[in-house]
Amino acid sequence: MMTGVVAAYLRTPRVKAAGTIYLLLAAVLSQTPLFNYLGYEFSAAMTVPAAFIAGYLTLHWLSRHRTIPMTGRQWLQVTGVYCTVNGLLLLIPFGIIALNAIVVKNCSFGLGVVYYLLLPVVTMVLAVALAAVTGMVFRRPYIVYTIIVTALLLQILFITLLQPQLYAYNFILGFFPGITYDETLTDLRLLILYRAFTLVAAVTLFAFFFILLRTTGPHDRLTDIVRRMRRTAARDRVLWGAVLTGAAVLGAAHLYRDDLGFEQSAEYIQSALGRRSESAHFIVYYRQEDHAAASMQRLKAEMEYHYRVVTDRLGAAPQENGKIAVYLYPDAAWKQRFIGTANTNIAKPWLREMHLTVGTFAGSFRHELVHIIAGEFGAPLIRASVRMGLNEGLAVATDWDEGMFSPHEYAAALMREGRLDDAARLFTLTGFASRSSTYAYIVSGSFIRYLIERFGSERVREVFPRGTFVTVLGAPLEELMGEWKAFLRTVDASDIPPVTVDALFSSPSILYKVCPRTVAELNRTAADDLRNGRFADAERSYVTSFDFAPSIPALRGLFHALNAQGKEQETTARYAALTNGSLLRSSPPILLALGDSYLLQGMQDSAAAVYQRVTAMHYSEWFTEAALLRSQYMRDAVDAAAFRTIFYGSVTAERRAAVLDSLHRSMPNAVSLLYHQAALSDSSVRPAFNGLPEGLMYAGLVRAAERSMERGAFEEAKALFWEAKNNAPTRVLADRLDERIELCDFTMTELQ
Repeated sequence: MMTGVVAAYLRTPRVKAAGTIYLLLAAVLSQTPLFNYLGYEFSAAMTVPAAFIAGYLTLHWLSRHRTIPMTGRQWLQVTGVYCTVNGLLLLIPFGIIALNAIVVKNCSFGLGVVYYLLLPVVTMVLAVALAAVTGMVFRRPYIVYTIIVTALLLQILFITLLQPQLYAYNFILGFFPGITYDETLTDLRLLILYRAFTLVAAVTLFAFFFILLRTTGPHDRLTDIVRRMRRTAARDRVLWGAVLTGAAVLGAAHLYRDDLGFEQSAEYIQSALGRRSESAHFIVYYRQEDHAAASMQRLKAEMEYHYRVVTDRLGAAPQENGKIAVYLYPDAAWKQRFIGTANTNIAKPWLREMHLTVGTFAGSFRHELVHIIAGEFGAPLIRASVRMGLNEGLAVATDWDEGMFSPHEYAAALMREGRLDDAARLFTLTGFASRSSTYAYIVSGSFIRYLIERFGSERVREVFPRGTFVTVLGAPLEELMGEWKAFLRTVDASDIPPVTVDALFSSPSILYKVCPRTVAELNRTAADDLRNGRFADAERSYVTSFDFAPSIPALRGLFHALNAQGKEQETTARYAALTNGSLLRSSPPILLALGDSYLLQGMQDSAAAVYQRVTAMHYSEWFTEAALLRSQYMRDAVDAAAFRTIFYGSVTAERRAAVLDSLHRSMPNAVSLLYHQAALSDSSVRPAFNGLPEGLMYAGLVRAAERSMERGAFEEAKALFWEAKNNAPTRVLADRLDERIELCDFTMTELQ
């Protein structure tokens, strides 16, 4: 009988219309990158239509059924039908996206099913319960229900705008991860727990609905309903018990939402970090273990230096709206826990706060500070530009610290390779997210810097809030782009070879990656295995990841696991199997591991050629130093077994230092060992080793200078920076050392 009733519902016009809506939405999403396979994004996208469709259908059915006398058991069956019909409707988008796996690869269909059950299905159950109560209490239930669902969705905006966190747990959407460059999602167990609370809310509403059925008439006023509930409370004590129990559970979950991980208030994060320190323009929240008192004083002086640099470059008046909050987390895991992103440092200009890790402070602080200072002339409320290209472009243009070359030089190299044709899209509302972050940041930064150099910072500040190029600068974006490209033709980018352009700028946006969430999670798990010496486990995870979607992190990690296990011949074989046109063949992370595999096999000439190739690419300071150091290891004839232990062994820093010390005693003239010992220690001794290549001398001097700064020996640091300038591989790196020297002078003055 129940089957026949459900079939009758499915034949009604409203249900057919709902099915058509689901069909059309699923069809559109099946053609939309990132949403075109059964995973988190598709499932989350279906929660909003599920909330409205299930709710409106329930309100329609309820308005008819309330006129029919029914027993409690019959009403129980009716609500079961409501849920069943809406559940069957959700099979339509599920079926479409499942079939789409024929043309779009789905690397974790089972996990996608779990997300579908946790997100739209749970939302549908809640929607039926909420609509049932709304339909019993209010005379205009459709309006009230729409307001309630909209308010629940706006909770996401409320949380992410007013709290430090980027993510939000929500009764309708389930989970919103925030707009970050992280590709891994939250712990699935936490989402399951939250959706369990969502079901508790649904059960509570259903229990209240059955109380209303016994106390409410079609035309009763709210006061009449309340009065009747009081009179019948004893009769409905079981239902009231369910309502009160559910309310208590939900109240406890809300009260302990910080501890559960559903929400993280500023006060909670500040308490977890434990320490607070102020300067003229900043309030720093940090752990005492990460910064002693003297270290924090130096750090605050550096912050004030960057504040002066940014305000000077932007021409922005000093902020008078309170101090800027700087949250310094010990590591990425802490930041992931508290704000929802491990790999992305963020600023919230409207809250005047930024979130960094101790390890990423040096490379990210000034960039994030630009976002906050730019809030002085940003659009109202958000204190930023409505266009992402202008936000990030201004930050890059002001910071001007993006690698071994300037953004202008990188942009000129991109133009030389014919890679700037779509640059204007970066300044549309959605175009920035469609390109890889490296490309989008560098290109937008070069363009905005050009505008500042040509028109001045004041006029660019006027353009910033809404991208009013024509109104302020007197020319449309396309024309300005043409003039910028003409300028780039005058920029010398000859030191950036085509292979480096490919390696730096060819990674696709997350929108166009294959199985980005699954692959990122596999890589994260494998990386943990590598760090803990579980090389065989790491190998298996990386192989699976690479088979799903060939990527640099997967192949680099796989090569590391193979080299660590003594399988370097498999490393070289896998590299040889790559197609000739594969960008993986010219990626420095891959090449470095390949060179190591040659060295471990005793193929010295092949290893030397690969290391030289990496050095010539000028890919980054780290990879240049790593390749030069390995080349020096070969010249010093360090044993392959020792090389494996030092670079691939699962040993502590103390054990690695002991191995280096033992080797140095037997090979006192090996400058590679001396250099590596200094790099791993806290020493600020100048690397005065005979025969040290110029590139290693530069890296060693800079490292020694930075450590001198950490000790407060600023004159010593300045001398080391000056000497390092003579060994700098590029003009940009030499110019950057001038800033470090200026910082030393500024800090000495501040600390007096």
